Amino acid sequence: MSLRALIDVTYKLMTDGDFRNLLVNQPDAAVAQFELTPQEIEALQTRDRWLLQDAGLEEWTARWVSSLR
Repeated sequence: MSLRALIDVTYKLMTDGDFRNLLVNQPDAAVAQFELTPQEIEALQTRDRWLLQDAGLEEWTARWVSSLR
C-alpha cells in the first residue's frame, strides 16, 4: 500500500476546493496525479467509507471523504 500517497490525497482534498470538485466530478483525473494502489484508487473514486478505511484512512477521515458531493 501507498498510505503516504493516500494521506497526500486526503490533505489536498482538505485544502484545495478545486481538487475536491475534481474528485467528485472527474475522479479518474483526480487520482491519476498520485501513485496509488488499485484498492486506494477504487476507494477514492467511489468515496466508499469502508473501502477508505480498509485502504488505511482513520474512521473520521474516511467519513469526511465519503461525504463529499
